[in-house]
Amino acid sequence: MNSNDIPSTLRRIIDLGRAKSYAELGRLLAAQDEGALYGLVEADVGAASRAEGTGDGGAVATQHMFKAAGALIEGGTVAAGQRALGTVAAACVAQICEDNVAEEEEEEEEDGGCRWAAVCDRLLESLPQQSPRAVIDVSFRILAELKTSGSAPAALLRHGVLPMLLDTLGAIGQIELVVASAHALAAASSQDNPVGDQTAASSSVLRSGSSLKAYWVDSACAYRWDPRASAALCALLREIVLDERQTRVVARRMLRQLRSADYAELPAMVYQLLLLARKGHKREIIAGVFAVFDALEKRERAQPAASDRQERNSSRGRELGDIEGTVLLHINYSIKQDYELSSALIAYGREQSGLAHGVSAFLFACLLSLARIHRFEKDAAELLRSAVLRSIGDRVALETTCWARPCVARIAFDAHRLLGATVARASYGWDQVTQALVALCFGLLDTAHAAAKRPPGASRSGSHEALAETQELCVATLHRAFRAHPFVRGEIVDQIVVRVVFQEEAQARCTDLLRRLAAADDCEEAFRPLHAKLVSAFDAIAAIPPDAAERLVAAAAPAIVADAQLRSALLLVLRKILFTHSVEGRRTALGALFVLARCFATELSRSGRRAREAAGSRAAGLRADAAMSVLLEVLGLVRRCLVQQQPEVRALAYSRLAQLLDDPEVAASQFVLRALCGVVQPEFAKYYDASRAHDSPIAVTQCVSPASARVVVPVAALLRCAAKLAHGMMALAASAERDGADAPSGAGGVSSGPTLQQSAHAIWTDICARLAATRLEDFELDPAGSYALDDPAGLRNHNTALLVAGCLDAALEYALMHCVGGSGGSCGCEPSDPNTAMKLFAKFVRVGDVLCSLCVDERKRRVVALPSELSAMSLGRAAHVLQLVLPDRRRLRSERHPADARDPGGCRPGHAGAVRKAALWSANQAFVRHLLEVALARVLRRPPFAGHAANHNQMSAPDADLVLRVACAVYGGVLAHYAGGADAADSDEQLLPACLRPRGTARGRSVLQLSAELLLACANALLAAGDGGGALGRMALAVLAPDPPVDSPTEEEEIEAAARLLSALRTVVTSFLAQRPAAVRESVHIVTLMTLLAARLTRLAVGMPPADESATRARTAVYRSISSAVGWALRVCFGDMPEDAGLLKALFALLTTCQPFLQPMDTLFSPAAAAVALGSMSRGHMPDLDEFAPVGQIVGTVRSASRILLDDALSDAEDDDGGGGGDPNLDVYTLRTLPPLIAAITAWFKQELHRIEWACHQLGRCAAIEKMRQQQQQQQQEEEEEEEEGDGDGGLDQSTTTTTTTTTTAEIFERRICLRIQAVAQMLDQLLSIHFGPRISGDLVIRALNDLHRCFLLLTKTKLACPDLPVTAEYVDTLALLCQSLNTRAYAMFLDKYTGAAESLGSTFSSSSTTTGDAKGMLSGAGKGDGAKGKEKKKSLTARAGSAKSKVLRDSALVSSLVFQIEQTEKHVILLSSRFKVPLAHYLKRSTARDFRIEAAAIPSPVSVSHHYGVQPGESMPQDCGAQPHEEEEEEEEEERAVLAENSDEETEILVEMDDSEGVAGIGDDDTGIRSEHSVDPVGYLQQTKRPRLHHR
Repeated sequence: MNSNDIPSTLRRIIDLGRAKSYAELGRLLAAQDEGALYGLVEADVGAASRAEGTGDGGAVATQHMFKAAGALIEGGTVAAGQRALGTVAAACVAQICEDNVAEEEEEEEEDGGCRWAAVCDRLLESLPQQSPRAVIDVSFRILAELKTSGSAPAALLRHGVLPMLLDTLGAIGQIELVVASAHALAAASSQDNPVGDQTAASSSVLRSGSSLKAYWVDSACAYRWDPRASAALCALLREIVLDERQTRVVARRMLRQLRSADYAELPAMVYQLLLLARKGHKREIIAGVFAVFDALEKRERAQPAASDRQERNSSRGRELGDIEGTVLLHINYSIKQDYELSSALIAYGREQSGLAHGVSAFLFACLLSLARIHRFEKDAAELLRSAVLRSIGDRVALETTCWARPCVARIAFDAHRLLGATVARASYGWDQVTQALVALCFGLLDTAHAAAKRPPGASRSGSHEALAETQELCVATLHRAFRAHPFVRGEIVDQIVVRVVFQEEAQARCTDLLRRLAAADDCEEAFRPLHAKLVSAFDAIAAIPPDAAERLVAAAAPAIVADAQLRSALLLVLRKILFTHSVEGRRTALGALFVLARCFATELSRSGRRAREAAGSRAAGLRADAAMSVLLEVLGLVRRCLVQQQPEVRALAYSRLAQLLDDPEVAASQFVLRALCGVVQPEFAKYYDASRAHDSPIAVTQCVSPASARVVVPVAALLRCAAKLAHGMMALAASAERDGADAPSGAGGVSSGPTLQQSAHAIWTDICARLAATRLEDFELDPAGSYALDDPAGLRNHNTALLVAGCLDAALEYALMHCVGGSGGSCGCEPSDPNTAMKLFAKFVRVGDVLCSLCVDERKRRVVALPSELSAMSLGRAAHVLQLVLPDRRRLRSERHPADARDPGGCRPGHAGAVRKAALWSANQAFVRHLLEVALARVLRRPPFAGHAANHNQMSAPDADLVLRVACAVYGGVLAHYAGGADAADSDEQLLPACLRPRGTARGRSVLQLSAELLLACANALLAAGDGGGALGRMALAVLAPDPPVDSPTEEEEIEAAARLLSALRTVVTSFLAQRPAAVRESVHIVTLMTLLAARLTRLAVGMPPADESATRARTAVYRSISSAVGWALRVCFGDMPEDAGLLKALFALLTTCQPFLQPMDTLFSPAAAAVALGSMSRGHMPDLDEFAPVGQIVGTVRSASRILLDDALSDAEDDDGGGGGDPNLDVYTLRTLPPLIAAITAWFKQELHRIEWACHQLGRCAAIEKMRQQQQQQQQEEEEEEEEGDGDGGLDQSTTTTTTTTTTAEIFERRICLRIQAVAQMLDQLLSIHFGPRISGDLVIRALNDLHRCFLLLTKTKLACPDLPVTAEYVDTLALLCQSLNTRAYAMFLDKYTGAAESLGSTFSSSSTTTGDAKGMLSGAGKGDGAKGKEKKKSLTARAGSAKSKVLRDSALVSSLVFQIEQTEKHVILLSSRFKVPLAHYLKRSTARDFRIEAAAIPSPVSVSHHYGVQPGESMPQDCGAQPHEEEEEEEEEERAVLAENSDEETEILVEMDDSEGVAGIGDDDTGIRSEHSVDPVGYLQQTKRPRLHHR
């Protein structure tokens, strides 16, 4: 057919098709050749394209040809019909492939994409009728198009033709392919020759449809794909029926394409991968998807953020976040359709979190999204909680295990980054995981609270420091989520309210979170709509503890100040509670009211300042008016409380009023002082006697009930409030006079007037003078009378004396502040006489001595220990007076010292003048000790003693600035005199201040001891307040710098100051120990403070970046100071020091704290340096053993001293090897000091072994990461090879790490662990050489050996689980040390120790058998009094026997536990030897059998027991003398039998296993591995037989 005939033929085809004459049309097609059919299809398709369709769907003639060919086949002309059908189908596919260009695709989208729809439908309909050859031709024509253009025809993909075509191809049976066919030839040349008659020279090959389909799939996966067609090709391959191998190939190709796909294609491709995962390989697909997104995140973070690219990077990151959000939805939907996919996701998340290496923010978000599905909520939430807790615990452990940082730093799990990234990206489409994040944070809070209540060491979840960090992280995350996302704010507040009301342990953290939400400036508007939710918490405020109620009100204070409705609701609730019957509820309401008063007083003061700055701002005026109104309402309720409530409630009210007056913001407000004056003035006027009719100015006797002898009016607290109020009014008046303002009115019981300050001063001068002149008789007190609390008269005297002491203390505080620290002189008032303060102090001490000596409770125990316990002086007053009585020479040299500007008495002329006025006080050592004791009590948060009506609320934490002032006063005024240098005094005691000179035998603690204890308490208080390292650095700057410390010192300045303070404290301790007698207790406190400083120094230095220059200098300074401290501590321990166990333990704690920095610094922070050091080590010097050298010297000295004391001579080798520090002074190590020191050493062993166990877990993770990286490298190499074979271009670049680096790091880590175990084992070996006995117990050493075997067992298990870790020489040396030395010494110790225990148990009965006839008479009951004595004697003997039995039971359990660990260690060592083919069994050769049996010779005979009770042989025991054991003895015997049975069963199984193993390995006592029954038994009466009874039945 020529080209001219084609149009007419097409018209005829169309006419026949419309007439449905398909039989005639079929005959027409059968008459045409293939070329003609191709031409007809091409012309028909071209005409349809030019005419944009004919209205029948386009290519009408082609559709009729499909139907005509089908009619031929149905009519029986199969060959002709299949030839025509195949030719038409091939021509259509060829035209579709030629039309597969981007421009035509866009035009097709514009006109609806219907041109090829009808043709594709005909193709699908004709597939069952197609001949195999036609199917093959069409399939490989499409494959050729994929190879050429990188994409399959879009029309075939869109209409689902290609998947059906390939499935049809796979269903074809065996077919012979001629070589002339290009597609068949390509298939034959690329596939392996199957079993058949195919040869390389044959002209045809025999192929199956499945092999052709496999070739098609493999070739499609090997070709390069157009990125724009990636999603469509993925959908094509996913819809094909694939076997397992093809599924793996397709999954890998799709993952490889995913790396190079555009952002817009990622969600669709991921969804296709998730659908493909239903066919298998879920784990591989999940890992590949997350690997791609991890690489994308790394690439985004690695891009430079220059100013010209910052906006583009931000938009790019947001686009990635949006893509990840869409993928999260796809993953969530796919998991709901396929639950097995969730198992794969959880398994992958567990693997990555266990490795702590590959957990990205996207994986974390996916796990959070999975936690929202109810079916998987428990598993996902538990996985996330455990991962976060473990990661934070690892991070905290890494800070204290700095030797492991070079090996473990790479697998650190950053929970802070994950939680922060999840919150930040929630606005990018991750909002579906935010609610799960909130639930996770609250779940972590609950878990941390539950774990924190357990005792230390009871949980492996982490230390208390890690738990506190977890809680802080959750609070900060919830705060950020509340600030960023409105849809979770209501849920967060609801959870806070529920926990505050119903969970007592979570109240502190939840109120802290509420405080942050309410106080943050950026959350104020967001929190305002949620104020109504707090009303439910306020309604339940009566049911929560008072301190929790105060924290709740304080946290919600900003919202209460801003919202009048919330404020009214709270005041209504408090008003109801204040007048209920419950005293506890009244205390709660009163505490909450004073919190409100403080908040509104502060708001009033700030509003006044803002109004003055804004020149009468209306808004500030309105806020001030509202604050005044609420403050007056609150004080009105307080005033009613002072009149109508119980004495203990009023005492609480007065104490809170005093605390309120100590607030600088309150003391600076004239309105607040006037309002408080209105509350205090009426009560003060009732009990102040201005007529001088009585010697006492205060009617104390009226405040004690004559009938009940109880305090009815807390007049001492009232007097303290009036004194502070008067002092505050005078100080404010002085300030107002200087500023030219009006003076306030209404001070402390004096009405307003022109001479307000003079009147107030006159009243308090009269009170102080009259109280200083009073005697105890003036208060109806007899110094020699009864003060016992069980006597009515004594109770009355006791309560009266307490009130008198409180009044004297209040007057003393006022006199102290007004003499040299008040505003006297500035307000026209003359300062008080300093002698008055000393007279008041003498009276106070007199009353305190009476209470301390005569006041006893019902059990005749003293109630008051020291007079200082009666003082209620605030920390601020005590700090200011201490700065005067303990002056700092540096400050005295400068009359214009900057600290004077911040001093409360800064208005006075000069600090030196005030110090001269306080010289009389400084000379009084008792007064200085009293001030130090009061300051110490306030820093330690101890409330003052107030009798039976004491305040049960815990005192609030002291202010950090006040603590720093106290520390400066103590160091500069006391310890600086012993620190050496220009500021120190000479050794002559006469040059010391008067308060530091020894004066005979003073009662109580000295000024020096109190100063040292107070400085240590200040350091602990600063640490407890948070920001521990920075707080101690600021304290070091404060006590050392000549000028006041800067507000925001740099980290380097803090480290430098702490290092200098550490050196200064060394000098102080040296001076203390040089005194005669030595100041031992003072030295203990200072050394403990040095330990705190050293711990924070190491923590700060380790946390610095290793490459930073300033950080390197700081670490060098820390390294030098710590090395010097260790050398100094060793010199003290081995020198002429006092015999004191506390000092030895403190020095040992300092050594162990400084231990991590005793090896070279480069090995702590660089893996390469550690590798070089270990590679070049010799047997005589190992770098990892350097840090153990000081402790080893201490242990050697303990070994030498113990053996000398126990008359166990040292051998020459041991004498040469033992001891340390040259020639140590062994006189210090006595039977009184050695047991505590050995206990400290074994405790350190346990702590160090716990760190090594943690390192063993990290070693397993390192090895797992190494294996994972090797697999990734292998997979990447395979993919690169596949890309090279398919001529593909590279995917997404990923940085890889060589295997050699990881392997080297893991080996270094394992060798360092072995070295550290060796160091501990060597020291423990020295302790085991001691002959322990009754005077020095060896139980702690046995427990340490048990821990050592458990640690070595964990290392062995880790090596078994990690085949890539070889058996190193260090491991073999450690094994030899444990099995050949330590175990041998342990068995010998068992023999000596427990044989002696048996003898001592027998001697208990043998000594009792020598009872005289008088004792027999006592037992027989001759006389009532004698019978009672006999029962006492019998009871004491029974108790002795019971204690001996309990000790034997404990010892047996201890020994059996150790033997169990030894057996387990040997078992796993044998397995390790078998796996690595390394001979290790000869180290386990047993020289002694461990069949522990009872020695008959050690059992006391029944005759001796009967003789002890006076019973002849053959007679029965008396019924009252032990015929039946006591209930306690029966319980102990039952527990004993249970423990022994359990241990016996466990050891029997272990011994059988070990014997079997030895029989295989050939290391038993004989060839069969069976024990001999006649072997020596090293331990008596422990395991195999029933223990002897203590009573003869």
